Amino acid sequence: MKLDYEGLFVLAAVVRSGSFDAAATTLGVTQSAVSQRIKQMEERLGATLIVRGRPSKPTNEGLLLCQHLEYVALLEAEVFDRFDGVGSEKTGPVIVRVSVNNDSLATWFPSVIQRLADETSICLEIIADDQEFTEDRLRSGDALAVVTSSNEPIPGSRNVRLGRMEYMAVCTVDFFEKHFGDGVSMSSLFAAPNITFDRKDSLPSSWMMLSFKESITAETNFVPSFEGHLICCQKGIGWAMMPTMSVERFVAKGELRELIPNRRVSVPLYWQMRNQSSALLQKISRTVEEVAKELLLEP
Repeated sequence: MKLDYEGLFVLAAVVRSGSFDAAATTLGVTQSAVSQRIKQMEERLGATLIVRGRPSKPTNEGLLLCQHLEYVALLEAEVFDRFDGVGSEKTGPVIVRVSVNNDSLATWFPSVIQRLADETSICLEIIADDQEFTEDRLRSGDALAVVTSSNEPIPGSRNVRLGRMEYMAVCTVDFFEKHFGDGVSMSSLFAAPNITFDRKDSLPSSWMMLSFKESITAETNFVPSFEGHLICCQKGIGWAMMPTMSVERFVAKGELRELIPNRRVSVPLYWQMRNQSSALLQKISRTVEEVAKELLLEP
């Protein structure tokens, strides 16, 4: 059985856009044509590829096919590169899906994107997630490579340690005087509002365990964006765990204050990618490792 590559392009468009209508607009065809093409592929392969809904989501089989198509696109681009650039107009930019944690996206990873843009025709499609869960994207096939805090490579992948992201617990000076005037303790932390990224965010708990050998659940505002996190902290809404490289200048200016000086949480970061990677994906990996060596703390 041969794969229907035109159908795979349709499948990938649905997966990336999240709907049959949006995929049809992207491809310049009707919604019914997209639906019929997906149905034909599912009948031919004997498997459901898309779970219809709002948004429509791929099954594991659908993700596997999308991942295969991305590898084919990478290999095709490499072939054209060997023709002294003759095929560059035919292929256009190469788009690679990688999953990166939000704090890396807001600090050091943009330098990776910039360097790739300067040196290659590679464009990245970033899937943001918590560093503890990005590897699930690699396992499912939703991404070809990930930045993760896990040092256990999933089967069929290689794992490279990049360095450490350091986090500090900070708040405004006014917030500190109001809630921690008598010192930072478990009781004062319980009474002080906290800003947490989402319910998967374990950094506040890790910092409390480091500082007091125990952790509590306090009043929490869930703010799932780096920018929103920082702004809420600067407005005095609560104390927050922030990457040292992003807030140390505010601490130096006296705009923010560290709850306990030099009490930091370090999170190791790793780069995981599939073993059967192409030369272009290896180029991405080398760039990630180079930038991480320059900007992250040593492992």
